Amino acid sequence: MQPDKNSHATAAVRLKQIGIEDIACVILLAFFAMQGAIPGISPNQANEMTNTAATGLMKAAGIGSQVFADGTICVLVLMHLQRLVRFTFALQWAAMLALLALGSTLWSQDAMTTARRSIPFALATLLGLYLASRFSVQKQLSILTATMVLAASASIVLALFFPAIGLEASTGHFGNWQGVFTQKNACGRAMVFATAALLSNGRMNVPRYACMLLFLFVLVMSGSRGAWVIEAALFACYGIIRIIERFTPSGRQMLVGGAIVTATISAVIVWLYFPLFAGFLGRDVSLSGRTAIWQQVWTAIEKHPLLGYGFAAFWQGMKGESYNVIVALRFVIFHAHNGFLEIWLELGAAGLFLFALSYARAWRRLWPLLWSKQLSHAFWMIFVLSLVALYDIDENTLFAFNGLFWILYVAVLADIEILAVEHRYARSSLSRKISDPTHLPVPVAS
Repeated sequence: MQPDKNSHATAAVRLKQIGIEDIACVILLAFFAMQGAIPGISPNQANEMTNTAATGLMKAAGIGSQVFADGTICVLVLMHLQRLVRFTFALQWAAMLALLALGSTLWSQDAMTTARRSIPFALATLLGLYLASRFSVQKQLSILTATMVLAASASIVLALFFPAIGLEASTGHFGNWQGVFTQKNACGRAMVFATAALLSNGRMNVPRYACMLLFLFVLVMSGSRGAWVIEAALFACYGIIRIIERFTPSGRQMLVGGAIVTATISAVIVWLYFPLFAGFLGRDVSLSGRTAIWQQVWTAIEKHPLLGYGFAAFWQGMKGESYNVIVALRFVIFHAHNGFLEIWLELGAAGLFLFALSYARAWRRLWPLLWSKQLSHAFWMIFVLSLVALYDIDENTLFAFNGLFWILYVAVLADIEILAVEHRYARSSLSRKISDPTHLPVPVAS
């Protein structure tokens, strides 16, 4: 019996009708928001802050959850394979970065770890493309908001009723909320992106205000001062964009230019008077030891500057090159506390160059939209690009294993490419109509 050639399309339609794909996306985004470290289940980093080791059952459940997440991505990709192939142009340099991560298995100092983790990283890249090609930006934001409402609500439950899991137990941070996340900074960071999604998704109404209060409450309880500062910057950015939106294109250019100059001057002032600002935020000049970490990480980078140590292969505890960093610092760390240095460590200057190309191209493609009537469509893209830059100064967000923000970044890159094509097509159509008023669209044969 011959299989029905329309069976895949029929299955996709049925899933769309009952919303299973939406539910699958919420589950997947929740998994990545927790970095796959489901509290009480998997893997070891889910138990670090509670000072307990993962049992064999937890490890088995952790492997099972990873297989489930990766398998679900594969199913979604296969269901919409033709669509994803058609939209591969939207990946640009992000695809090259994912391929470099896979290829780094060949020179990795821990080839098995790189192979095991670069495959999920590549699948996460495909998930980002799937989201951008399958759903409108507004739909993506709705899915992300639903995910964060679940995560924030679950965090409140864990913090209040299961404090051994929901409260951070590390020295100096006891009592801060980490909720379903790996630690308090991850919790605060997720809430910042959640509020950015709300601000980007049209007019505020009663349900959205309720969600905003929920996110802000969890953000405050996380005790993540860095997240508080970035949240304030996010609201300032939102206000500036809303003001810019009211001006003509020439007026917008002047305002954006002024905003860039102001931001640059502010950065210089913060740099010159950093000890004062650090004290105000309750931080020391070394940023809780980050400057010492960066110095030792740079020493390691100089040994393998071009291709790095392999994706997810540098931090091996007391093994490999990370041993020298830990001995020099006299405490154990698991990432560089700087996203750009982390990329350089793992994939070398080649990886950092590919990331820089993807980031610069995104802003270049987004730039014309700032002067168009479609500025409101670009809110989310502006926020994500800005937050990625801000957060990766003293954290590792993009290359965190099973991290959510790589998926959001890839989806935004694809959204920008798609929106730019639509914008260019709309301008081209308008030009043809102006030059030839009698022009009518020609029907295309099905």
